Amino acid sequence: MSELRSNVVPSSAKASQPPSFLFVGNSHTYQPKELGGIPGAFARLAGAYGQDVSTFQVTQGGADLADLWEEFEQFMQRSSKDGVVFGTVVLQVGKGSGEGRFVMAEVLRHRYAPLLLEQPSKPRVVLYQTWSTPWPQPSEADELDASLQEYHSVLLSAGIKEVVLAKAGHAFLHVKLSDSVHVYPALWKDDMGHGSALAGVLVAAVLALALKLTEGERLGRILEAMLPNAWRTASPGFAGAAEFGQKAWRNEGKAAPAAVMNLVNDEEDLPLNKYPPGMRTERRDLPFLGDVVAAAAVAVFDRTLSAKPDAADSAPTSSQGGYQAGPKESGSKARRWQKK
Repeated sequence: MSELRSNVVPSSAKASQPPSFLFVGNSHTYQPKELGGIPGAFARLAGAYGQDVSTFQVTQGGADLADLWEEFEQFMQRSSKDGVVFGTVVLQVGKGSGEGRFVMAEVLRHRYAPLLLEQPSKPRVVLYQTWSTPWPQPSEADELDASLQEYHSVLLSAGIKEVVLAKAGHAFLHVKLSDSVHVYPALWKDDMGHGSALAGVLVAAVLALALKLTEGERLGRILEAMLPNAWRTASPGFAGAAEFGQKAWRNEGKAAPAAVMNLVNDEEDLPLNKYPPGMRTERRDLPFLGDVVAAAAVAVFDRTLSAKPDAADSAPTSSQGGYQAGPKESGSKARRWQKK
């Protein structure tokens, strides 16, 4: 069964209802739970910029859009009866390859597009593209682009008038290729590849920029304020080189108690004091963290503006390590720092 959840931020203006956003996806949408998932993080960020929103979810762990379209249809029918009108529907997609990419394109064309076109509000669609692995191949950026452009074209050709691209996977790549060697591992919540609380605010920033809720002003400070003082992260070495004191714990993990080793592959969160050193991140250990994350989101947004999704010959300005970077960041800019 899918889980139907809602996060509602009340409107300060009682006479009008805040705009409603519906998110459809799997654990990359309903995680990180400490922020209320991606919808909750987005609602908080929107509120910080003075935009009250209501968010709803149709989610199921391990599912993709091909698995969820029936629940999505039922949810839309119930919402219509309850008088809930969605102006924006956020559909989670991945990198896609081979048969999986073909199936996703077809389910967007023949299932989601017709259902959305039936809605009187004719909602815009946001394609929220996730990350795939902490160790991306050199072709990762090109593969992300190719699938997202195909899904974008499919929806437009099916009659959807507005399709917005939210390239969270590219934002992960940008962080990885920055000089923030301690920040990238902190994006990963567990050894199953779920995003941490830090990933949650990064994705929220990518969405807010794509939807033009902000142009990046004060973004770094706001994102940092949204973070808890500490959050769960994957085991040392999962997404980056383990520090000296952590290497033995990971390399000799078979000798550790089963209860400890199971933590790395358990989606459910426990109190932070239950996790050994190296499986939690303290915000105070990462100076200028908000600036680093904001810079990644802004860079991806600038790159999206500079590219034409429907043009096969469009190309960003430069490439490095498999990530094709766009123009220089504007707005919040990451500052160099050293870990104490």
